[in-house]
Amino acid sequence: MRGLLPGSLATGVFLIAACAATGEGAGFEVAVFTGPAIPTYKQSFTFTGGSPQLQFARLKVQDEPTLDAKGGLSLGFAATLFLSDSFGLEGRVDSVDVDLQSFGGNYTLELGPAGSPLSTIPLTLGTGETDLRRVRPVSVNLRLQSQGRVGIGLSAGVSYLSEVALDTLPTLTVANLSASVPVSLTAVPVNSGKTRHLGFNGGLTLQIKIAGGVSLVGEARGFTFKRSELKWESNQAGALSTVEQALLSSIASRLEIPQFTPGFWTARAGVAFRF
Repeated sequence: MRGLLPGSLATGVFLIAACAATGEGAGFEVAVFTGPAIPTYKQSFTFTGGSPQLQFARLKVQDEPTLDAKGGLSLGFAATLFLSDSFGLEGRVDSVDVDLQSFGGNYTLELGPAGSPLSTIPLTLGTGETDLRRVRPVSVNLRLQSQGRVGIGLSAGVSYLSEVALDTLPTLTVANLSASVPVSLTAVPVNSGKTRHLGFNGGLTLQIKIAGGVSLVGEARGFTFKRSELKWESNQAGALSTVEQALLSSIASRLEIPQFTPGFWTARAGVAFRF
């Protein structure tokens, strides 16, 4: 009997849609939106077990490193099959521009015995930007829409991201303020084959009818997805001293792991056509 449930459910949905399509108030609507995206991800990193220390070198943290998502332009397309005047099934495709900006923090490197170092050197893990190309969730929602010249709508459902593609990975580059230290830390996926995400979306819309089935639409919508775990990989572009090599290894092993969540809000305007 369990094996019959998926087929029975699909048949039931098809019959309901077919009957509703011929009923009073049924119809089909398409809408397009554009506007800014506001990502929700920001993370500051601490060093587990305290700042990296060696026998004759200590790294003192002045400002913690961070990763911060920045949003750009978002686009959206929605198609709704109304089963009644006010209730329908909505399919959506959204395209959102999101970037990751890194700030590596500021530090002081002390060389020599603790308490009376022979020298102190200012260090910084530099800033950088990572392009996520575009985030393109596909969503299936239930939608409620009030009628009248001015209508308020609410829709929510399941969203799916096929992958989170990075043009360049988030990188924190170590640089001495007085001389170059050829070191970088790169955040890479723990499992590169698991970059797909299942999540949820929900939004509120305001429609103003201007002629026939044409309406102006304003929409606020949020998306949230499962976290993607990254890990730090250390790289070097030149020769390092023994102390620098040991500090690099200590930083990479102690720096908190990034937990990137590709979530965001959008505030958009557009136009809808109902047939």
